[in-house]
Amino acid sequence: MGMREELSLIVEISDILGISATGRKILALLAKSKRKLSVAEIIASTKRSERSVKAHLKALIDLNLVQREISVTKSGRLAYRYFKVQSVDLIFSARRAMLKRLRNLKNRWGETK
Repeated sequence: MGMREELSLIVEISDILGISATGRKILALLAKSKRKLSVAEIIASTKRSERSVKAHLKALIDLNLVQREISVTKSGRLAYRYFKVQSVDLIFSARRAMLKRLRNLKNRWGETK
């Protein structure tokens, strides 16, 4: 899958799941990046606040669209580096999220015919 198709997929999944413009921007940035990015790098590229970036990353992780790994900074501190899951997994994660929402609706409102 080429970059253009992958970015189109991100837009469609973002629309379906109601991901905000900032979340979409973070996903696109991670898709374009050839490496895993730190929060500071994401902040610099998106021009969003640290609080906003961290909140959106948490939401994207909860949807299984983004993953993180622990790394050690030059100063010896632990930090996370973030990356987008594979394109195929994006589709499965979106499907899982939608099914979960539908189950919650069914449990909350019951099934009507």
